[in-house]
Amino acid sequence: MLAYEKETDLAQEKLLSPKELGTMVGLSTAQVRALMNSGKLEFIEISTKTKLLTMSGWERFQKNATKVKPCEGMT
Repeated sequence: MLAYEKETDLAQEKLLSPKELGTMVGLSTAQVRALMNSGKLEFIEISTKTKLLTMSGWERFQKNATKVKPCEGMT
């Protein structure tokens, strides 16, 4: 995907506060902020105090954070 296409997709995506995302995915605001501060959850910095998130960023976090172990005897 080209940078321009990514920007276009992002422009159409709803921006969420840490509280809104937390409510949607079942985490506290503090847990969402901890993931942001650790660099595990990407966000858009609007200003030094305002950081917003997207559902696609949450989905990427889930995909990267989820580890699937192969079943024994299947390898």
